[in-house]
Amino acid sequence: MVVDDHPIVHLGVERLVEGATGVQMCRGARTATDGVAAATAECPDVVLLDLHLPDMALPDAAAALRGACPGVKLVLFTGDSKRSVGQIAGLVGVDAVVHKDNACAVLITAITEVAAGRRYCDPVISSGDPLALSRREYQVLERLAMGESNSEIAQQLRLAPNTVKSYVQSLLAHLDARNRLDAVVKAQQAGML
Repeated sequence: MVVDDHPIVHLGVERLVEGATGVQMCRGARTATDGVAAATAECPDVVLLDLHLPDMALPDAAAALRGACPGVKLVLFTGDSKRSVGQIAGLVGVDAVVHKDNACAVLITAITEVAAGRRYCDPVISSGDPLALSRREYQVLERLAMGESNSEIAQQLRLAPNTVKSYVQSLLAHLDARNRLDAVVKAQQAGML
């Protein structure tokens, strides 16, 4: 299954999979919400998931898909080749990362590898990153980017407001940012969002 907001990606993957042995395509979705509904109905073995979906942040989308279909394997399928993509993928816990510019065989390899229970990381995307964040720091950063207050972040992540405040201060220091907005801008420039 493909969860990507670009129709051409769906068509391209569908055509690619038609000729692949042992791989079948089920209905796809253009939003994370629709992807969760489709995964609930069809419970695919593997989901190709875009890094940037219009309705849900990647960690939330990955968690919702896993909740809808336990055991599903997630392949982050992205056009972003920045080094931080590998880190983000690691924080979210996807099973593979594939760049959209690769040869078709690379995508099929990634799908078959994760379907067999192995992980796959596109060599184009490196996980080493000087701006490495903890999983929780990244979750707080994503919420900051959505414009949420410390109280809202605390409620969403089930943390104490003072704990969120500590994470925000840590992010500001880590990103050498003057304020929350500056942290989000610097994270976007570094390809972290």
